[in-house]
Amino acid sequence: MLTNNLKKIGSIILLIFLSYPSTSQSQIHIKAVGDIMPGSYTPKRIIPSDSGKIFIDSIGSYLKGADILIGNLEGPFVNASMKPTKCSDSSIKAGVCYDFGIPDYLALTIKKLGFDVLSLDNNHCRDYGKIGYLFSQKLLDCYQIRTLPQREVLELNFHSRRIALLSFGFEPESRNISDIEVVGEEIRSLKQKYDLIFVYFHGGAEGRRAAEVHDKKEIFLGEDRGNVVAFAHNAIDAGADLVLGSGPHVLRGMEIYKDRLIAYSLGNFLTYGNFNLSGETAITCILDLELDRFGKFNVGKIIPVKQKKPGIPFYDNTHTAIKVLQKLSSKISSTITIDDSGNIKKTGK
Repeated sequence: MLTNNLKKIGSIILLIFLSYPSTSQSQIHIKAVGDIMPGSYTPKRIIPSDSGKIFIDSIGSYLKGADILIGNLEGPFVNASMKPTKCSDSSIKAGVCYDFGIPDYLALTIKKLGFDVLSLDNNHCRDYGKIGYLFSQKLLDCYQIRTLPQREVLELNFHSRRIALLSFGFEPESRNISDIEVVGEEIRSLKQKYDLIFVYFHGGAEGRRAAEVHDKKEIFLGEDRGNVVAFAHNAIDAGADLVLGSGPHVLRGMEIYKDRLIAYSLGNFLTYGNFNLSGETAITCILDLELDRFGKFNVGKIIPVKQKKPGIPFYDNTHTAIKVLQKLSSKISSTITIDDSGNIKKTGK
């Protein structure tokens, strides 16, 4: 009788132990990158001759191993019969408007690189109109790549955690990065239904002179590109657990705010062809981080990457991205340190 009771107690203890998530199981491992455009029909037809295998060979192994791999798709997938709708001939000639259209067959390359989520909220997602925008979503869905569309909520589930992913931008169809009160209201509302909230935004000025982050509104080409500091802090105040940025086409610094990580720009990750890749615009990274089950930053690492023309990302043995992010992050906040190996640690208050 005693033996049977002990067996029953032992079984109950084992069941409790197995049903309770271990520390490693409850953590969420994320890899994030910036802008992705593996070739385009427009404005100039520049497409990899091997259907993108060169990207898989050059950087694919460094993208593996995460629960979520996320990036920003800088333009729609289209087929050869589609035509761009955004730019006028005069604006193209003046060099103030560019329209990108990624060949649809290159979606397979994105799948082979291992991407789980792609943000479609940026100033190029509708370069081929609503047709190209919706075509991209359907195509990526066929490859089981989740999309983060404008003004929608993407739900993911990991380790019994319900995660809401939101995108923000500055386009008319976007959740506007400058509507600070609306940003807070929506995140607070979603926090009632979700365990964790991740934000991916497209904002800030562009180019080499835009690498430093300041707590003020940024205007670029006459557009309000938002105050990214006020936006990110407000998002976390409202309940966001991670804020990732793209848009400036250069790396920007990072900070840890209320135990949550903010990356203000992840730069140009894979932008083949129609991008100017020299100096700062060719320096990029893979952000490799781990959050605890409550969304707090745990550990992180910068995997340094560079692009060589016409846009092939490769691991950078000179660690330039680490040096750049050390410098830029130190100008934003004392809450974060990045050592020479790229390890990210929380410091200060």
